[in-house]
Amino acid sequence: MMESMRNAAKGWMAKILIGLLAVSFGVWGIADVFRGSAGGALVTVGEQEVLPEQFNQAFQEYLQNYARQTGRGITPEEARALGIDKAILDSLMQNAALDHKAGKLNLGVSNTFLAHEVMLNPAFQNASGQFDAERFKQLLAQNGLNENGFFAEERQRLMRQALTAAASAETPVTRGLLEAQYRYDTEQRDARYFIVTTKDGDVPAPTEDEIKKEYEANPAAYTAPEFRVVATMRVEPADIAARVTLTDQDVAEAFEKYKSDYFTPEKRTILQISFPTLEEAQAAQQKLASGTDFMALAKERGFSEQDVTFADKAKTDFIDPAIADAAFALAQNQVSEPIKGTLSTVLLKATSITPEKQSSLDEVKPQLSERLKLERAGEEIQAVYDAVEDARAAQTSFEDIAAKAGIPFQLVPPLDQRGGGKDGKPVAVPHAAELVPAAFGSDVGVENDAIALDNGYVWYEVREVIPSALRPLDEVKDQVKAAVTAGKLRALAEEKAKALVDRARTGTKLEDLATETGTTVQSIQGLRRGESEDRFGPAAVAALFAVPDTGFAYAIEPDGRSARVMQSQPVMLPAFDPTSAEAKSISEGLKGQLADNMLTAYLASLEQDAGVTLNETLWRNISGQQTN
Repeated sequence: MMESMRNAAKGWMAKILIGLLAVSFGVWGIADVFRGSAGGALVTVGEQEVLPEQFNQAFQEYLQNYARQTGRGITPEEARALGIDKAILDSLMQNAALDHKAGKLNLGVSNTFLAHEVMLNPAFQNASGQFDAERFKQLLAQNGLNENGFFAEERQRLMRQALTAAASAETPVTRGLLEAQYRYDTEQRDARYFIVTTKDGDVPAPTEDEIKKEYEANPAAYTAPEFRVVATMRVEPADIAARVTLTDQDVAEAFEKYKSDYFTPEKRTILQISFPTLEEAQAAQQKLASGTDFMALAKERGFSEQDVTFADKAKTDFIDPAIADAAFALAQNQVSEPIKGTLSTVLLKATSITPEKQSSLDEVKPQLSERLKLERAGEEIQAVYDAVEDARAAQTSFEDIAAKAGIPFQLVPPLDQRGGGKDGKPVAVPHAAELVPAAFGSDVGVENDAIALDNGYVWYEVREVIPSALRPLDEVKDQVKAAVTAGKLRALAEEKAKALVDRARTGTKLEDLATETGTTVQSIQGLRRGESEDRFGPAAVAALFAVPDTGFAYAIEPDGRSARVMQSQPVMLPAFDPTSAEAKSISEGLKGQLADNMLTAYLASLEQDAGVTLNETLWRNISGQQTN
């Protein structure tokens, strides 16, 4: 059972997603959110316990962090299907095994070393790279931590790090291993192929019996997701700005404060030709004086129009001060004397000049007023937040709180974990990426913390949970029919392709087979294992590399209703060059893989030595999955 959990966490998608878990806890790790349990342990590792609250908190934090970083939610079911729940539990067990080992070895971290490590943490440093005590305290407060709790967790993290450092150290890569991996990664194949297609009329229409069997065999495909009705309130500067009143004096004072923001410097389009010596520049200037066109001269010297044109630039856009001063001293269409810059000597020509402009108060009054209103609204956010929290503590309804505070209230209609309504269309909901996962991590009657935004807050409460349910067959019959037809077309495409490949293997020419199917043979060159392109998808590449040189293969196309019949052309094996950039890159990748394997083996041995006991009944209740 434990081994199956570890295997589930090894898929590439799971590794990508679980990587976000580490980011989600930033500086703190995950231990700080776990504070004891009223029930039993989910897992016991030696003398250490992993509590249900630990797993649930880590899992919900993961879902919310994934939504924040990707802009879309991932449902608990999707995460479980990818093995994320098992990967999280496995990570918690590994930490518990490390803590058990540290206790057995009586490891400790001195206060001096701990303080030194904290002071070196960039998260606690100011712009000058110095430790900032105030920033440190603010970050602790924002994350609901005190200094004692934080230092205890840092001490634990450093002890774990000390235990894993040796096991995850860089491992040398032998020449034999590197060469084998190099040849595997860089092998190239050409291919000849054609596409076998099918159409709806090639297969019989689904029968009632087939429709019923498909419906009963795949209930998940025809099950309506769980829906939730959520009440929300929010406060952001834009919500308060409308009620901010400004006087003319307020706006005038703001104009003086932000005047420079409404100033546009002079801009010019400058043509510039560079010369290696002053003498060449002087000779070119004489040609210009005798009537040679500036751009024609540039092309004579091998420059394109794009090379010599600096369009609509401010003086500060020119890095060399001498060139900048000269360019902005020219009259329009005037050519400069040779200008000796830092790196070269140049001739300049100003082709257009846009004078500087200081906008007046009347010109910018509308946008300046809006800016000032938003600023003042931002200053009121905290006061509104405090008032709302006080009202919530008094059990006041969201509707009454929002009305009194003058902030938007919304009763969101039923939505699923993807943010869609019962019609499948997205539901308009404020800050859906943060709100939807949070709502599905809560329940009816639970008082939730506000979601902190960059400049505001969103409050939410779940008003109703509409359980997931299998839709009636009559409601999804068209969908079921389409699934049956798609299955038949896929099977037919595979049957046709397999038969053609069998004939090709017995000597029938690929061109003759293509002609029979009403198509022609095409070619593609330079395919590499694990790579794909528009004309050759991953499945086709994998099938091509699964057969020997000049072998035949087939693969179902992404549309599911056609197949590719192909022949591998002679294999191209590049000479092994251990000094090449590609070999060095492969070597670095192998070092990382070897280190990961060593660390995994070490952690597994720690768990084995400590002894791991999983409460399988509790795990089934928590994960909603069977454990076999």
